[in-house]
Amino acid sequence: MGLKASEFLKTNFLSVWHHFLLFEIERSKAGVKAWGNANGYLVFQVIAWHHVVILTAKSNSKFRDDAVQLWYKFSKAGFETNTVLTYTLISELTSLSIETVRRQVKKLEDNNWVSYSKKNGVILNPSKENNDYLANIFNVKEVQNLGYFLDLLDKRRSY
Repeated sequence: MGLKASEFLKTNFLSVWHHFLLFEIERSKAGVKAWGNANGYLVFQVIAWHHVVILTAKSNSKFRDDAVQLWYKFSKAGFETNTVLTYTLISELTSLSIETVRRQVKKLEDNNWVSYSKKNGVILNPSKENNDYLANIFNVKEVQNLGYFLDLLDKRRSY
């Protein structure tokens, strides 16, 4: 049996960490381009995370194709949940001020990514065009690049 991942990273840090940082840089660059600026990307990332957490609670499947189908279904129809994504929570998760979060959510709302109400908080409900971009372009590239990084780790761990 090989090293635990944390031990592997400690003993092979320099040989892999720059690959991880490159993954993060490429992902962030694409996110900034898609959502206008770094703050917009951070806020959107938290909103997407919240949406995925809810989807995960509603499905036993682990397959990406099933996740994408659920993503479309719940982005269009909404879902029942006990959690409300507030400006305060987004602020805490991003370290951005509540006013910055409010401005970024307003931009996302104006660009048909989310809706906001005091009662329901911030809800991901992208237009069809935005949803198609997110599910079929942005996330596909994320999965591909993360896969390359994990393959690299796996290859190095097998030595």
